[in-house]
Amino acid sequence: MSPAPPISSPALPSPLPATLSWAADWWELWALIAAGFLGVRLAPVLVSRAERPDALPEEVARAVERAGVPPDRVGVLGRDGRVVAYAAGLTAGHGRVFVSTGLLRELDPEGVAAVVRHEHAHLGRGHVPLRVGIPCAYAVAWAVDATLFGQAGLVAGAALAIPLAYLSVRVARWTEYDADAVAARGTGDDYREALARLAAAGHLGRTAPAGGRLRRLLAALSMHPPLGERLDRLDEPPGSRADARIPTGPRTRATRSDD
Repeated sequence: MSPAPPISSPALPSPLPATLSWAADWWELWALIAAGFLGVRLAPVLVSRAERPDALPEEVARAVERAGVPPDRVGVLGRDGRVVAYAAGLTAGHGRVFVSTGLLRELDPEGVAAVVRHEHAHLGRGHVPLRVGIPCAYAVAWAVDATLFGQAGLVAGAALAIPLAYLSVRVARWTEYDADAVAARGTGDDYREALARLAAAGHLGRTAPAGGRLRRLLAALSMHPPLGERLDRLDEPPGSRADARIPTGPRTRATRSDD
């Protein structure tokens, strides 16, 4: 009588084919994420082609260069009636900062340079990929959860949307404080004076949330922290927070003591 053949355990699927198959099932998600990052990456080119920004005036360009930002990475948008300053792109190497002619009319060259340094810090310190990456990571985690747990995973992912919104707000506010610190360390009092001047002219809203509960709630959900909190942080002594580790950058007119 011949011995019975050994009982073999069922073969487990190879992780790589299973992962590729799962990824193919969620191709719309990957396409959406890729389109989001590509759109942010191409934003400087799109803005430049759509609005044809001008170069900085010579005096402002010199102040921007002293603040540690290449002047050729800054474009001026023809908007006399609006005070605008924002960073576009993913990194400092490929991104650009755009300011409006209204901002140039409102501030002196050193103030404009301080604001530009704040916006450029968003690019140089990786704030933009961080802001974009958080919802993308959430979407991927939701897809994994839905694959593993079906309908229950979908429901659990939807329930996590509120904590995600809170996390996104907290991270966005941290990036603003971080960029504030970079600008203040690179331009001295010029940055604080620029914020105060813009606030006095009504361009930055209230220094603190006001009104009823709804307004306070909306203010709490704003990506930008209240101006009062930003100014308070700028007034704190160096080393009182983690942003003390931020490099000081080039010294400028407002920070030199030998002038």
